[in-house]
Amino acid sequence: MPPAGLGANMAMLDATELALALAAGPDDMTAALSSYETAMFERGAAAAQESADIMEILISPAGAQGILEFFQQ
Repeated sequence: MPPAGLGANMAMLDATELALALAAGPDDMTAALSSYETAMFERGAAAAQESADIMEILISPAGAQGILEFFQQ
């Protein structure tokens, strides 16, 4: 995950959701993990794309202006 502020938040959410999935299905860890991964991959892909978009703004020639416009939206 690019360092744009979402990685740590996603990691904490992933850990919480994995723990909840395993606690809800202790007899079938494979099913619990599969269910968790499906949601995690969807959520993670969206967060990774958002982070990449933010990084693209940051490293562009007009980075400061681009970030200002991003937060003004």
